[in-house]
Amino acid sequence: VRGAIMAGRYRPGQPLRQVQLMADLDLGATPAREAALELVAKGLLVHESHHGIRVAELDAARVAHVYRVRALLESEAARLSAANADARTIDEVRGLARTMAAAFAAGDLRGLGDVDARFHRALYAAAGNPMLLALIEQMWDQFPRYMLWQRRERVRQSLAEHKAIAAAFARRDAAGVGRAVERHILNGLRAFDALLAAQAAATGESDGR
Repeated sequence: VRGAIMAGRYRPGQPLRQVQLMADLDLGATPAREAALELVAKGLLVHESHHGIRVAELDAARVAHVYRVRALLESEAARLSAANADARTIDEVRGLARTMAAAFAAGDLRGLGDVDARFHRALYAAAGNPMLLALIEQMWDQFPRYMLWQRRERVRQSLAEHKAIAAAFARRDAAGVGRAVERHILNGLRAFDALLAAQAAATGESDGR
């Protein structure tokens, strides 16, 4: 269920019924109910009396908090990894950066999102702090990241940022890779702010007509 929300299969504000989850995701009644309750507790779903469950709307302030926490956690994980990474990990990170560029060139935005997640997991794998990595993954589940992959100008910028991250990592430049990751995430926040502003403006124009 979380994956369907993160991938945009279920959109912000969309009502969800248990029978729909059971049919869409091939779940039994008990797993569907337990999944919904868990995601309500995590804030991805909202339960409303007499209205059932819906996907949580995007909240600009909440998204900003998530991105700033991500910037702190992920820049630290990258610094730790750069100090510990072996040649195999470095090659994997650089290869995934190239794979992302190839996916974008081929117009495979869904594949691009999948490789992005692999890139960041590989980048932080050598941090040597399982609790830090668990917190990072928890932050990734707080909002639908797929939305930014629909903005080609942000994707181009993001690819350049991934290339810079991989280069600093290959040099084992702990401070440099930390700064590059922080810059990448905060640029993502600015792109998300612009996306939400554009959506609000479009909704206002529609209402005005």
